[in-house]
Amino acid sequence: MNLKKLIRHLLATVVVGIEIDNRFCYITTKFYRRSKIVEVQTRSFKTIPGELPMSAVRYINAIRFKKPFTYISSLSTSIIQGVMNTTNEDDFIKYGVNISDVESKRIDDWFVYCSKEGIAETKKQFFKIGVDFVISPFILLHSLIKDDIEDSCNLYILFQKSNITMIVARGANEVLFGAYYILESKIDLGTNAPKKRLNEDLDDDEEEPDVTNDINQELANLGDLDLENESDSDEELIEFLKDETEDSPEENTSNNYQETFDDFSRVSYAAKFIQSAIGEFYNNEIYQSDFITQIILFNPHKIDEEVLKHISNTTMLDLDIRSCNVSEALSDLGYESYKFFEKKEMV
Repeated sequence: MNLKKLIRHLLATVVVGIEIDNRFCYITTKFYRRSKIVEVQTRSFKTIPGELPMSAVRYINAIRFKKPFTYISSLSTSIIQGVMNTTNEDDFIKYGVNISDVESKRIDDWFVYCSKEGIAETKKQFFKIGVDFVISPFILLHSLIKDDIEDSCNLYILFQKSNITMIVARGANEVLFGAYYILESKIDLGTNAPKKRLNEDLDDDEEEPDVTNDINQELANLGDLDLENESDSDEELIEFLKDETEDSPEENTSNNYQETFDDFSRVSYAAKFIQSAIGEFYNNEIYQSDFITQIILFNPHKIDEEVLKHISNTTMLDLDIRSCNVSEALSDLGYESYKFFEKKEMV
C-alpha cells in the first residue's frame, strides 16, 4: 500500500464553510475522521461587508496549524453567474454566455456557470487563507431543495442580506430559470463611516498591517498542545477552539433599530428584483416558462417574516418561509467536492 495514502487516512480532514454576509462572517467547521463527522464548530465574527475579518483568519489558521488537511469552502459573489436550462454547451451563446469566459458545470438537465474573473475575485477575497472550493449560490440553493423539491413549478429564493439567489424549478431535474442580485450596493447600510476610518488609518500609517505577525501570535497560543498523538490532539484542538471568543449577531442590540430599517429597505429592493425576474421568466422566449405556483424563500439570517411578506404582496404569490444555515451547507458541499477530487487523487 502507498505509504502516503496510509498516513493520510490516519489524519483528520477538516472542511470550513465560510459565509460573509453584510456585517458578519459566519463559519461552520466540520472535523472528519474516516469519513465520519466527529465534531462541528460554528462561529460568527463582525466584519466590514465583503471583507474576511482577521479574527476569522486567526481562527482558521489555528485549525490549519494542527490539521494540515483543512479545506475552505465559500460562495461565489460574481455578478456574472447564472443557470441555463440546457444540456448542450452549444446553447450557451443563446443565453449571451461566452463559454471561454466562464467555468460551467452540468447538473442533471441544466448548467450552472460563473465568470472566470468572478471566481478570481472570490479567491482574491480569501488571499489571507486561500479558498479551495468556490461554490455557486445556485448549487447551494439547489442543495437546500433537492431532497423535497415539488413537482409543481416554484420560485425558490435564498435571501441573504447582501444578495439574493433565485431559481425556478419544476420537479427534481428541471431548473428553468435563475437570477442573482446584489442588494448591498442598493442600501445605505451605515458602513461608509467605518470604511472611511479604515482608509484614514491606512493613510496615516504607510505600513500595511503585519498579517504574518498576527497569525504567528495566534499560533503561539497553541504551543502547549501535543503534536504527536493525532487522536488526542483532535480533542485538544476542539477544546481550545471552544474557548475562542466570537461575535454574535443577536448580541448587537445597539444597532437593532438600524438593522430593522435596513431590512425594510433590503426587502423593498428585493421585491422589485423578484418581480422583474418573474417578468423576465414569463416574457423571454428563451425560457420554457410555466406558471409559478408559489415562492419558497430560505431566510438564513432571520429577517422578520412580517417584513418578508412584502414580497408576497408585490408578486401576488403565496410565500413559504424556511430557515437554513448557509455556512453549514457550504461545509457540506465542500466535503462533497473534497471526496470527488479524492477519488481522482487530486487532493
